[in-house]
Amino acid sequence: MQLDKEHLNDAVFTIKEGAAYRIRFDFHVQREICTGLKYKQKVTRHSITVDRDTFMVGSYAPKMELQSYTTPLDEAPSGVLHRGSYKVKSQVTDDDGNDWLTWTWTLEISKDW
Repeated sequence: MQLDKEHLNDAVFTIKEGAAYRIRFDFHVQREICTGLKYKQKVTRHSITVDRDTFMVGSYAPKMELQSYTTPLDEAPSGVLHRGSYKVKSQVTDDDGNDWLTWTWTLEISKDW
């Protein structure tokens, strides 16, 4: 599913329990080199943090072409207790502490599609 920046906070993704999934985002580096980009995500359910990950995206030089990053393969939780709605806060930062993008989205885990 593709979303533009304006619709990220409204995004709801539904996946089947136990399904393998990846997150991919595309971006442009316009003027200066971006060093040490990191993708952080915090997953909460009922205000309790259930998972927290940080992925090193890398360093990128400016260029006109679209660049992308894909997270490693992850597996959705399975079982009746894990079904439901999860809030995910995602953030892209760099080594200098600049917050390039922060958004919150919803991940629904269901028994069937």
